[in-house]
Amino acid sequence: MRCRVELSRRHPCLSLEEALALAEVGNCTAGMLGERAAEFVCPSCGVFHRAALARSINGRRVRKERPSLERLPRTLDHITARLMVNLARVTRGSKVWEPFVGSGAIAHEVERAGGYVVGSDTDLKALHVARRNTCGDLALSSATLPPLRGGFDAAVGDPPYGRLTKSSTTVRALLYAFLNAALSAVKPGGYIVFASPIYVDLPYLKSCAMYLHSGLYRVVYITRAG
Repeated sequence: MRCRVELSRRHPCLSLEEALALAEVGNCTAGMLGERAAEFVCPSCGVFHRAALARSINGRRVRKERPSLERLPRTLDHITARLMVNLARVTRGSKVWEPFVGSGAIAHEVERAGGYVVGSDTDLKALHVARRNTCGDLALSSATLPPLRGGFDAAVGDPPYGRLTKSSTTVRALLYAFLNAALSAVKPGGYIVFASPIYVDLPYLKSCAMYLHSGLYRVVYITRAG
């Protein structure tokens, strides 16, 4: 079946990466890849309808309902949460580590994709909120201490930064520590997806910038264990 995915014009890099990730999940073969659209041959086009950024599939607009979650002021928006889960190739039965689980926005999208999440955070109040938003296992723990080494299919996280942290050095150190922990926690070949402020550069990893507002950007990194 031919599947034409119209990409996001605001986030073309991330939208294309998401389409390629979902094509991998759906056992598709890539055809034409452009800035505005990508074409694939797939057993079914249904996998692309879980996309966070795609505008339409074969002319049919992708619906992006906002989930009903209990939220905190710093809760990640559902579009970015869904995008990051898709980039991590989460499928039914995937076991995913979410080291900055917060109130559970990413965890909810993992479960929506059929995965099972183990979430950790150092904020007990946030974990109480996450408990009402996810059925996964939650732990009061640092992102540098994975609960299971080599047992996860993916790791997805949105670490605290900006007004939630004090300096770029702290953010950079946290990201490096998390990345090292994730590389030991995820099975070889599994995906690690995380966000960072644009002023923290990790040039050796695949990444796409995401414009937020008022000149602010975040960078989404995509890498693989092993």
